[in-house]
Amino acid sequence: MIKNLLAATLVTSLLSIPAVALAQSVPAVGSQERSWSWGTERVGAFNSKAWAARGKNVKIAIIDSGININHIEFRGALSGGYDAFTNRQGLAYVGDTLGHGTHVASLAAGRSDGRGMVGTASLSTIVPIKVFQNSSTSDAIIARGIDYARSQKAFVFNMSLGSSSMSPTIRTALQNAVKGGSVIVVAAGNEGAANPSWPARHASESWANGQIIAVGAVDQNNRIASFSNRAGATKNFYLVAPGVNLIGAYPSSTTSYAYMSGTSMAAPVVAGAVAVVKSAWPYLTAKDTANILFVTATDLGAKGVDEIYGRGLLNLEKAMLPVGKVTAVGKEGSRPLALSTSSASPVTIGAMSAASQSGILEGVVFDSFKRDFDYDFAADGVNIGFSNSVGLLNNTLNDKMSEGHSQKTATGHYRASFVPHDTDPRLNRASISYLSADGSGWAVTQGMNSLLLDRAAAPVDGVSPRSASFTSTKSLMASSASSYAVRKSLGGGLSLTAGLVRQNEDYFVNNQLLSQEEVQPSTRYELFASKVDHDLAFSAGLSVLKEERSRLGADQSSVLALAGQAQTYEAHIEMARKLSDTMTLSGRLTRSKTEAQRGLTDGMVTKVSDTEAMGYSLGLAAEHVFTKGDRIDVSLGSPLSSVSGEMDIVIATGADEQTGAPIMTRRLVSLASQKTEQRVEASYVRDLGQWKLGVAAISRFDLGGVKGRSETAGLARLAISF
Repeated sequence: MIKNLLAATLVTSLLSIPAVALAQSVPAVGSQERSWSWGTERVGAFNSKAWAARGKNVKIAIIDSGININHIEFRGALSGGYDAFTNRQGLAYVGDTLGHGTHVASLAAGRSDGRGMVGTASLSTIVPIKVFQNSSTSDAIIARGIDYARSQKAFVFNMSLGSSSMSPTIRTALQNAVKGGSVIVVAAGNEGAANPSWPARHASESWANGQIIAVGAVDQNNRIASFSNRAGATKNFYLVAPGVNLIGAYPSSTTSYAYMSGTSMAAPVVAGAVAVVKSAWPYLTAKDTANILFVTATDLGAKGVDEIYGRGLLNLEKAMLPVGKVTAVGKEGSRPLALSTSSASPVTIGAMSAASQSGILEGVVFDSFKRDFDYDFAADGVNIGFSNSVGLLNNTLNDKMSEGHSQKTATGHYRASFVPHDTDPRLNRASISYLSADGSGWAVTQGMNSLLLDRAAAPVDGVSPRSASFTSTKSLMASSASSYAVRKSLGGGLSLTAGLVRQNEDYFVNNQLLSQEEVQPSTRYELFASKVDHDLAFSAGLSVLKEERSRLGADQSSVLALAGQAQTYEAHIEMARKLSDTMTLSGRLTRSKTEAQRGLTDGMVTKVSDTEAMGYSLGLAAEHVFTKGDRIDVSLGSPLSSVSGEMDIVIATGADEQTGAPIMTRRLVSLASQKTEQRVEASYVRDLGQWKLGVAAISRFDLGGVKGRSETAGLARLAISF
């Protein structure tokens, strides 16, 4: 014989008869409906994702003592109905004279309407099955009820019942239900024993396939209830849930409620959670649905799975979050891709920010159970981080305060500088250069600007302006890059300069201002001609930037990975005009084109078109402004920003409700920046004997191409030379 599990008798009846039913929104904190549903809240059913699902379109078979079909908690919730004693079907035959089934059903699926309480799965469908007329019944009646639940294709069976002996009849019915793809939630029993009663103890058997969940009860302090049977041999398939003094519907009237305690009350809380998970991902198997609840439970008692609490406390909030490794799906739509963050290019950052705001890169990713989760690849998968303004100033002062020592000889002028790093020798900065009297020469640098490559063309008698590096593709390389350059004078103020800038692959902590820096290999080749006279200087040139695992400075090793080497061609013109013996005005215009690339076979990108970018700057350099030997540099302009280009992607935007197969969608992402950042930068450097003072400031408007975003920063430095 089977005995139902009423561990505690009815404490009191409660009435709640509001005049108007409320909308099914999350019950407000402090409301009666919320306070009467502490068990539902404790397991996380009011979390936004769980609440959005609420078991919609999932059937929960309540195999119990019947139900009061007219109770307000079940309006619109009921389907089918079966009296296993008379073999009659229909809701008219499932009346509850014990109160147990009505209470259990409400804890699983009581409606949210501003009245009474709320069940864990308040949008699920209840299939009431009457197998009790009093406190005991037969094995055959229980088996008949299980078979009916299977015929109704109920995904979840709730069985708040148990016995001290195993029933072959019930076991056979459960085996068929497991094969049919249902999850069976069974109360562990109320004898305070070390193991669950039957049929909950079947959970540990191999044929159960992880689809039977044994449920124990805890109190409001998450302590195992004194009456609850422990996990024992079923510990890997055992959960605990609130089961002490839970308020639920009672059949004495359509608005009656009662306090009840028992593993009978804990089981439907778990059954409702099964329905919630299934409704959010309809393609989940029964085994996976149950396993998700097992692996996301909150550990209680001894660390890990134990013989008292088993897997631990049901945690529906955590169950609705990704479990295990999260992956993306590429355009092939099958093989999972490791989800790692890639960086956005400084050139296209405005376009990627616009894509983020428009939602064009919103898709889904998948967890280890192949559940789909919303994911914004523009906001999360791509690091749309704006360049560090203080770091930019740091680089500016590095250049302008590291002139080093110079020595004139009969044939020319040598200059050398070395700045060691405190902790990382890879970040030591050094340069050495030589210029002959006719302007020919060479320069080698490591982590510093080159006297030949990074100085603007300057009038012979004027102040030598500093090029605004933000207009060049060289700004896409790390500050630790090395350079090699030669210059040949052709006479008449005309010269030809060739150079190479190389950045090796590396990863290091740059400094406190620039933080961590991950560098992909890249090489830049430069060739330009200069013409200077006493008052005017002009230069024009070409450069080629070759990047091995990046495009325009953006890491392309993630889901946006591209095949082959990225190659960018850049052309520039530059002019400087002497305004006085101590002041020079300069300007530079840059145009670049990055060749098209195709995406990797498994990635999301189909192709990227040719991408064009522009940048410009105006600069003013002045010496001996306040005292002999000081210098001011002011530059304004726009950093190199994309003006055209398009990225073709195929992105997973959902999953088929029946199969779970990714739904793939093709989208075009514009790489043209909608706004162009405007930048003003100023620096002041003054020699103080052995010491040198440097002050710099920067203001940026429409930062990164984002309209209305601005930033201002300053930096001061005092350095000593030896």
